[in-house]
Amino acid sequence: MEYRQLTDNKIKDLQIKKDQLDEKLKECENESYSINIGKKLKDVLNLKELTPPILHSLVEKITCKNDGTVHIQYSFVNPLQET
Repeated sequence: MEYRQLTDNKIKDLQIKKDQLDEKLKECENESYSINIGKKLKDVLNLKELTPPILHSLVEKITCKNDGTVHIQYSFVNPLQET
C-alpha cells in the first residue's frame, strides 16, 4: 500500500515536471520568445552598468546549497541547458 502511494506520488511529480518542460518547449517554439530574448540580449550587450531592475528581469531565482553550490534559474529558457 505504501509502495503504491510512493509510486503514485513519483508519477505525479514526473507528470508535473513533464508539463513544465512541455511549457518551456512551447515557449521556445513561440516566435515572440525569439523577439523577447533578442530584446533582452540587446539590452544586456549595451549595458554599462548592471542595475537591480535589469538583473531581476534576467534572473528568476538563485539558490545556494550548504556545500556552496549556486544554481541560477534564468527568466528565459536556455535550450542548451540540461535539466
